[in-house]
Amino acid sequence: MGRLWLLLALLAPSPCPAQVTGTFSLEKSTFAPGEPVFLTLTLHNSGKEPEEVIAADPYSFCSGYKIHITRDSTPKPACFQGYGGSCLSGVVSLAPRASHTERLLLNYRNNSQGDLSDPVSIPGDYTVDATREIDYAPPGENSRVYAAPDHSEAHQVFHLRVDDALEPSPTVYAPYIQQLDSKNDQVRREAARILATFAPPALEPLLLTFATSKDYVLKQFAPLALANLSTKASLAALAQMLLDTNPGTYEYIKAAENLGKTHDPAWSLLLEVADQHGAMYLSYAAESGGEVAIPALLAGLHTPDTNTRGAVINALGNTGSRAAVPLLIGLLGPQAQDEDGRNTAISVNVALRQLTHVYAEQDSGGTSIPSWHSRWQNWWLTSGPTATIYKPAECAADTKLP
Repeated sequence: MGRLWLLLALLAPSPCPAQVTGTFSLEKSTFAPGEPVFLTLTLHNSGKEPEEVIAADPYSFCSGYKIHITRDSTPKPACFQGYGGSCLSGVVSLAPRASHTERLLLNYRNNSQGDLSDPVSIPGDYTVDATREIDYAPPGENSRVYAAPDHSEAHQVFHLRVDDALEPSPTVYAPYIQQLDSKNDQVRREAARILATFAPPALEPLLLTFATSKDYVLKQFAPLALANLSTKASLAALAQMLLDTNPGTYEYIKAAENLGKTHDPAWSLLLEVADQHGAMYLSYAAESGGEVAIPALLAGLHTPDTNTRGAVINALGNTGSRAAVPLLIGLLGPQAQDEDGRNTAISVNVALRQLTHVYAEQDSGGTSIPSWHSRWQNWWLTSGPTATIYKPAECAADTKLP
């Protein structure tokens, strides 16, 4: 019997280490303010056969990366950013014993992956929890890298410090300025990302040229660079992008989004943009104008277009204004009995959650929706006078409406 068990044990498959693995690393653990912080991932094929690894833009939601960054001295709930869409992916070919390196700029505020929490920006101690899913398979005409790949995962936690007692090197940005002339799109893109993220005031003349560049690789980072500079000239250039750029393009939408975040008086221009090119831009006008924008937004509630009304409700939630709360509560009520009323109520609940970080729970059948009006009214009467009202970029834990 013992021999039989021994034979079965020898025949049973034994767990094998993954052929393609990944290792994260940081160049160092202490950085000066304004110094780029790169997280590097090295993929390694430890086998004797070539492998193909699924790869995509490391900053996109389909890249396989999950990067969670927290500033240790001020732990706080993360603001969740909706994300989705499509992105191009491909494969990286790894010969036997070969490696491939990718890196991510941790200072970059990236909205395309969803919840990334704090980028590494202001001085302090940070924890970086990094994960990369690795899907791979042997190459060939019938490669299973997309259909049935093998899997491994890289996961590491790092601690780093941005020390305000340190001074960055005077030449810290010189290599990236030179790389803007590279013939390699990827090199130019990463250089533009770094310069736009830090937007050193001394480089304002250079960064202003991003807005009018014929090179799309640079122009796509113009809205970020101009908003981060936040000077009179850069904000004027950001507004001008809305006049000179084709509506609906990536750089046009980003120009509107970043102009909204600057709270520049140009919010009325964003209102015109919404009138001409779609109600989706109303939220940017609302964020920029705040309470002053409310009267202009209310006019859009009387349109028969349900999409426009929904955009107006969403925009009211982006004003960061206490005055918007009772206006939104007033949109709840008996009309929540029909489908349009329920959809309106759901949109109102989302907007109120943005302003107050309080929310009414929703059951699967929607039977709780008719109660929202009275419950929100009671909450506003009892807690409203002292409740904190939040702007879109301000985060807090959500609590359930009583």
